[in-house]
Amino acid sequence: MYCEICGKENTGDATFCGSCAQPISSQITPSSTTPASGNAELASIGMRLGALILDAVIFTFTLGIGGLIWSFFVWGRGQTPGKQILGIYAASTDNPEQPFSWGNTALREFVYKFLLFGVFLSTISVAIIWVIDNLWPLWDGSGNLQTLHDKIIEGSVYQK
Repeated sequence: MYCEICGKENTGDATFCGSCAQPISSQITPSSTTPASGNAELASIGMRLGALILDAVIFTFTLGIGGLIWSFFVWGRGQTPGKQILGIYAASTDNPEQPFSWGNTALREFVYKFLLFGVFLSTISVAIIWVIDNLWPLWDGSGNLQTLHDKIIEGSVYQK
């Protein structure tokens, strides 16, 4: 399937173009540049890395306690403290307008991102897996700019 905006060939199951990140749909005309999902757009890789850095700074300076308490309040909106500051949120690739619930965000952020990739696999690989996980959107072919932990939960990060 070819992107009607930039002309790049994408896989048949891609939701967004791997080149220009515009939604791929048979209803989109070349003159249309608005996402098929309404106001939700994929967050840039810079915004995602910025949120990751902000989360690390917040957790470091609050000794984890302040960041954890803040997280409990914003996870219900599909956000972490860093994502809240930057105005981005995690949501399902099937419904990017609806942020993840508290449980899905806790699963994404704590179980997959922190425990699986940040602690368990990073310990085994001397943090190489953690770096690969967070840089995966640079070469993600799905068009959704997903990290490996996003692929597990079938989500991505969006902005309005």
